[in-house]
Amino acid sequence: MVKQMTLGLAMGLIVISLHAADTPKDKYSMFPQAEDGYIRYIVEVPRTENDYDHKVELLIGKTMMVDCNHHSFSGKIEKFPLKGWGYSYYIVSDIKSGPTTMMACREPEKEAFISMHLPPKMELMRYNSRLGRVIYVPKGFEVRYRVWSAEEKIHQAQKR
Repeated sequence: MVKQMTLGLAMGLIVISLHAADTPKDKYSMFPQAEDGYIRYIVEVPRTENDYDHKVELLIGKTMMVDCNHHSFSGKIEKFPLKGWGYSYYIVSDIKSGPTTMMACREPEKEAFISMHLPPKMELMRYNSRLGRVIYVPKGFEVRYRVWSAEEKIHQAQKR
């Protein structure tokens, strides 16, 4: 009876371990889940021959109806270390309407994506195709991005 239970338990463990091997592990499982009122976004970029030839521009904002004036948001972005992993993540908070121009508009309002002003060190971030950037933003906002690439040709500066 004990041998049958041991054999059954061993077979069950083998099935569980085989199932675990077939289930792909989420490479972002070590990052915390989004807190109430926040959404976790992950910016993953494709693998390149040389990641140093590229940068990533983050655009954090939302789509809304706006007039002809230039609109933006301001807010707080904090970088937090993921203890024990050597990675970091960002939390965006306190998003408010930012500065806007004050032109008189003749055109009707239109829908547009309005982004927040980022600190200079975050305007263009290092491109990393091995692990994406993890960003938590308040619900109602989203994260978009653009990839900037260096030109292949390197130009010579003039001596003067």
